Amino acid sequence: MFSFQIGATSQEEEGETSAESIALSDDIKAKLQETLQLLHQDIGQLVRNAKPIRAILEDLEGKLLESIEEAPTPAAFIESHHVQVLRAQKQLADRLQQEDIANQIDNSKALVKSACDEIKSLNDTQAAIQRNKAELEAERDCLQQELQRVNQAIDTADNDLSQILPAITRFEGEKQTHACQAYQLHKCLKSILGSSKSDNQVIQEVNQILLCTIKVIQEALGLL
Repeated sequence: MFSFQIGATSQEEEGETSAESIALSDDIKAKLQETLQLLHQDIGQLVRNAKPIRAILEDLEGKLLESIEEAPTPAAFIESHHVQVLRAQKQLADRLQQEDIANQIDNSKALVKSACDEIKSLNDTQAAIQRNKAELEAERDCLQQELQRVNQAIDTADNDLSQILPAITRFEGEKQTHACQAYQLHKCLKSILGSSKSDNQVIQEVNQILLCTIKVIQEALGLL
């Protein structure tokens, strides 16, 4: 991997750079401008194909000062970083996808737990209503004078029970659905080598190559 250091420029050096820019012909300036445009492409595109940059450098060979001619060379052969950059980009995208899957699994687990809590609550309510029904039926046998009141309470209890059973069935279905979804999502999880920090560092280092090249060309053109 290439690296560069751009030191502080003295007034004398700035003057020389300005003179170099003035000495460049319009044709050479146009080609350098074209090189700048190519260098501003997406890094994923550049590492796939840097031939246009190499073609311009070959055309400018011997027409520039050595300091300017050498600066874009690493960018012209930046395709050597193709594998590292694409791998880093893919792993960053994969991590986002895995995070999304993990979040979906957590949501599914939460829904499963909620369904289990509802089922338990309904089962407890069902048991309580059934106990109450039994007590009411016993009271009916002992207290004939209160038969009408007790029968009405029994009808109410039966109505409550008739609503609980379908609700339990519905929550059982939801529980199974969410549990299956969590299982399917869990199978999608996979481990990714390295870390986001290291992948971002690879991309930043390659970007630094482009930034250094762009700066040298801009200085040569008098743009800085």
